Amino acid sequence: MDNKNLDYLKQMLLERRSELISRKDNTQAEDTELSNYSNHPGDQGTELTEQHTDLALSKKDEDELYDVEEALAKIEEGTYGICEVSGEEIPFERLEAVPTARTTVDNSSGRTDVGRPVEEDVSEPISEKPEGHRDSLRGEFLEEVENESSKDIQERQTKRNSRNK
Repeated sequence: MDNKNLDYLKQMLLERRSELISRKDNTQAEDTELSNYSNHPGDQGTELTEQHTDLALSKKDEDELYDVEEALAKIEEGTYGICEVSGEEIPFERLEAVPTARTTVDNSSGRTDVGRPVEEDVSEPISEKPEGHRDSLRGEFLEEVENESSKDIQERQTKRNSRNK
């Protein structure tokens, strides 16, 4: 990678580090209410939810700051932009999109469906079930209804016949 691209990516990383540190400082400086005694339970639930969200975002920022620091250290060592798995050079386009990338796309072990609900791992949409699956279920249902209906009709007729005798 040429020095111009390396300087560009280093500048991106330095700016991102500055943003993350600033955000961390601002989060720590925020005041929280000293007493929850007089709050309505709904307000306390809202406050708790906001605290959980803030903690999750802070953790994400800490992880990203660590990755940025690692990337800056690699620039200083001269190993930035080298895939940790294959040793190949990571394409500039990937580094421009994800300056903290440690591997090429081919060697990335991360999930590609990030953000998708976990439930999708264990459930399958109807479209992936065997063809006619829904129709067969419908047919079974209708058949069961017909059988029950015919039994009911036969029972009623038997009762009528016995009353008429």
